[in-house]
Amino acid sequence: MLLTGAAGYIGSHAAVVLSQAGHEVVLLDNFCNSQKSVLERLQKILGKALPCIEADMRDADIVEKVLREYDIDAVIDFAGLKTAGESVANPVLYYANNVQGSISLLQAMQKVGVKTLVFSSSATVDGEPQYLPYDEDHPTKPMNPYGQSKLQVEEILRDLAASDAD
Repeated sequence: MLLTGAAGYIGSHAAVVLSQAGHEVVLLDNFCNSQKSVLERLQKILGKALPCIEADMRDADIVEKVLREYDIDAVIDFAGLKTAGESVANPVLYYANNVQGSISLLQAMQKVGVKTLVFSSSATVDGEPQYLPYDEDHPTKPMNPYGQSKLQVEEILRDLAASDAD
């Protein structure tokens, strides 16, 4: 199983739980939003080092190589920039990283034939609550480029799922 954004807070916690549950976990991170010291803490917790590839998910060729080399059959995508205020100040960075990164990941997965993906989205896609609690039918209305980038990926995934009858 490949975890993108694996050295981040959620990714690193997922790596521990999945590894302890017996899954073979491979980490991929460009460390733009995380620290390499997380890898040492993971090794200490797990008693073993997990394979970690330092790469940017926007490089579909590298992602494809990792998927093939480690015989990956599922991906959990935690990668992405995540600061709402920063996304307002630099929206192009957020769209390039979050949307293009996901597209590159999907392209690599298609080439290799990996169809299992869990995408870590965000409640920011919903915007101000129209009602509570939020549910899957809640209208979406992101309030910043970060939320919009996550919603765009959700829409891409919906289209991809609809196009694939398998």
